[in-house]
Amino acid sequence: MEWRTAAEWAELGLPDLPSTPSALIRRAAREGWQRRDRAGRGGGFEYHFSSLPDKARAAYILRSAPKKPVRGKGYDQDGLWARFERLTDAHHQEANRRLKALEAVADLTAAGLKKLTAIAHVASQAEVNPATIRRWFAMVKGIERQDWLAALAPRYAGNTEAKAECDPRAWDWYAGHYLTRRQPSHADTYRRLQEVAAVEGWTIPSERTMARRIETDVDRLTLTLMREGEEAMAALFPRQQRDATVFAAGEAVNGDGLKFDRLWVRFPDGEIINTATAWLYQDLRTRKILAWRLGKTENTDLFRLATYDLTGVCAPQFVWLDNTRVAANKTMTAGAPGRHRFKDKDFDGLGLLPALGMTPKWTNPDRVTGTPGAKPIERAFGIGGIHEKVATHPAFIERGYSKATAIDAEELRAVLDQEIARHNSQKGRQTEACRGLLSFDEAWEEATRSIVFRKFSQRQRNMLLMVREVVRVDQTGMVSIKAGQSTHGRNRYWSEASARLSGKRIVAHFDPDNLHAGIFIYSLAGDYLCQAEHRPSVAFNDTTTSRELKKFREQAAKAAKREAAAVSRMSALERAALYENATKPAPDDPAPSVDHKVIAAHWAKPFDPQSEAKRTGTDDVPFDLPEDRDDELTERFSANVRALHQKFLKEQL
Repeated sequence: MEWRTAAEWAELGLPDLPSTPSALIRRAAREGWQRRDRAGRGGGFEYHFSSLPDKARAAYILRSAPKKPVRGKGYDQDGLWARFERLTDAHHQEANRRLKALEAVADLTAAGLKKLTAIAHVASQAEVNPATIRRWFAMVKGIERQDWLAALAPRYAGNTEAKAECDPRAWDWYAGHYLTRRQPSHADTYRRLQEVAAVEGWTIPSERTMARRIETDVDRLTLTLMREGEEAMAALFPRQQRDATVFAAGEAVNGDGLKFDRLWVRFPDGEIINTATAWLYQDLRTRKILAWRLGKTENTDLFRLATYDLTGVCAPQFVWLDNTRVAANKTMTAGAPGRHRFKDKDFDGLGLLPALGMTPKWTNPDRVTGTPGAKPIERAFGIGGIHEKVATHPAFIERGYSKATAIDAEELRAVLDQEIARHNSQKGRQTEACRGLLSFDEAWEEATRSIVFRKFSQRQRNMLLMVREVVRVDQTGMVSIKAGQSTHGRNRYWSEASARLSGKRIVAHFDPDNLHAGIFIYSLAGDYLCQAEHRPSVAFNDTTTSRELKKFREQAAKAAKREAAAVSRMSALERAALYENATKPAPDDPAPSVDHKVIAAHWAKPFDPQSEAKRTGTDDVPFDLPEDRDDELTERFSANVRALHQKFLKEQL
């Protein structure tokens, strides 16, 4: 464009030209630029290119000159490979076959053969028409050698736009019936759809089309959720991998119960059950099973006693457990953060694990919202694990499958001990600590060779042999527990030390197998306080026990009086004299006014001047002072008493 208005020339920002239309118009008028009337509405003038200053014309020419084309590939390399990646494996194999054919032709021509002859030879070897190979060469014309594979891929686009006609209501019915937890087949769903469509007049495509549309239009997670449920959907998400070598050996453990429900077991009391359960503890770093206990069922006592066995091996700082009723009970884990079992109360105190310095860590066993199987020990229970090894032990091959063929509990303990030893000694374990070479035993030995274990004292371990119960001490110091109670009452415990705890809540630890052995009393914070002896009930007419109790009470009362005398070392008169001296008004204070209308009654003996004249002053104190009093205190006390007596005499006069 050679003619432009002043505003248009100013907008270009050419050198040596004013930047505003008004300034440019004034310059054009001053220098006599060539102009013409502007066509269209608005009027005004347009100025010719030739009237511009030299610098402005040169810049305008450079800007308006056509740009030279930039040499490039001439094709979209990224798009070519993006299309190739979307193709199927069959298409990829076909592209490779074509590429090999073109490379063979290139090798023959490089050896001196004419191209047509080379194409004919390769076509006969590949069993294709020579024209086909020439068409493949056309597909890579202008394509760089490294992109030939993508360019040679088949271009079967298929029918990407047209879809078989399907009534929307028919699709809704088909999807709604197929995507249910009953999991009907495509064939049955389609037959039912045909029956409904015949009555409703719906247009439906073929069965294969409906099945293919389910696969393409419904997400896999949605399909799994609707047909198999939340648990199956959760299994589609990737699992985390955790490195347990961040812990030292024995620093962190995990525990769980294993039920031997494939075996019928006879226990010493004659009961035959198939719920025999072992609680096992495993070291997190080395995966070695460190301790275990066997019982009839999974319960708190089994968990507690297995923990006792564990503390004989090491004193772990962290214990991973499932947040179940057995593991998260108050006896073992009260006061631990993250407990979501039972109602927490302020007076629950500390469970045995926190009291011993072992911090419980919780896993969620819920199969939908939690992480079942997250603990490594559960891999020891699974297929090919301890459960299967015990059930298939040669000693149990033909026994234990019914009540009639039940095995003894002691036999099960012996086999379980043997299989755990085999489990720990198996070499080539695929864990971080074993590295595919060592056994769990060897990994444990390697990890513990240069460390010193944290150990529990036997007194600390003994706490695990006892059950824990939070109770309130009554006003007499008696402690009553629920364990072992019957229609005749509860077990009661008392000691002189427990009498000092009257009215307080305490934690009583006791041996459930020997309730008459006494209890150990701890504070809610886990501090040891005292012991208390069992106080059994006696016969109503048992006079011997009554005499012993009376004798005990008399001795206790005398001891209490001696202690009271030791505590109250200052008599009442001494305290009164000291208080009178402390509250005596200062000399400058005015004497308090006396109301003479009121005369206080005084029942003392009348004053006798003759008797008073005979007094020596030594009998002013009407009692004997103890000989063991401090001399200075005695003198001060006597002086105060004499002063009070003289004051009293003056008031009588």
